[in-house]
Amino acid sequence: MRFNEFAVFIEWIGTNPTPILSHINYNFLDEIAMKVDNIAQNNKGRFRLINEYIAQFDEHVHFLHAVRTPPFSIHFHLHQGCEIFFLIRGDVNYFVDKAVYPLQIGDLIITNEHEIHKPALLSDSLYERVTIEFNPALIALFQTEQLQLLQCFYNRPIGEHNKIALNEQEKSQLAELFAKYNDFTKHPRPESPVLKLGCLLEILVAIQRSYNRNQENQDKNSGMDLPPKLAPILTYLDQHLAEDLSLERLESLFYISKYHLSRLFKKHTGSTIHEYIIYKRIALAKTLLREGRSVTEASMDAGFNDYSGFLRMFKKKVGVLPKHYAKQSQVSLLK
Repeated sequence: MRFNEFAVFIEWIGTNPTPILSHINYNFLDEIAMKVDNIAQNNKGRFRLINEYIAQFDEHVHFLHAVRTPPFSIHFHLHQGCEIFFLIRGDVNYFVDKAVYPLQIGDLIITNEHEIHKPALLSDSLYERVTIEFNPALIALFQTEQLQLLQCFYNRPIGEHNKIALNEQEKSQLAELFAKYNDFTKHPRPESPVLKLGCLLEILVAIQRSYNRNQENQDKNSGMDLPPKLAPILTYLDQHLAEDLSLERLESLFYISKYHLSRLFKKHTGSTIHEYIIYKRIALAKTLLREGRSVTEASMDAGFNDYSGFLRMFKKKVGVLPKHYAKQSQVSLLK
């Protein structure tokens, strides 16, 4: 019996008490009462978590509207949660994992904490964008069966379907929501965290709708092809992260000069192949830690043969030591 059916049943008992009392299964009623109490306790736990997140909202959601003039370097990076990238001005290709997305003004890029990414600036044009990094554990508290706000961030292969091309109406709607969020940031008030949360949820609803529409045009919004010499090398790197991936090793495997490979990679990504491998290994280590592997196992299986070097590199790139990341991940899963 579902909860709403039970409520009708109880109401009927209230209007017809005498004939039913002798037939009541009190064990059944005790079971239902326990379920109702569990629901109430779960809701209390959810409300407590929401209050905690709201009390420290800006630690869980980072909004940035920035304008810069090239040239400057942007390296591969990972975040602890999800990121929304909205291009306002600039000549940009966006690199996510093994895909390169050519962007138009008003395009979105979405990434999760396992996807290494970076924008590659193609000219000296003014570069303006909005980014929002957020903790997915916060948003998960507001998901329902009908409203899956994190679906577009996780329900897809790594490095695929990251680009969302918006129509004019969608661009205008999101631009207004970003402006509203920015106003809440610039003019803080006691109620600002709640207003920011409401605005973020609106943004995520709009993005999920646009993402669903984009799936009908997958070819149009897929990444552009990498050079024939580079694509198989990136695939190999992805599948052999625990092995020797030195330039000398790649040179012997793919019959390409290590100097030419370095120049080719730099030309199409704006970064070095060494940096790419480091971030791919960090991303794999994060996945292994979230799956419950020990720090030592994650280090070895992700290709870090020097344990102390792994600890330093993980702290530098992720912001916390591996054991702390693993603990935070387990807490998020429990929530």
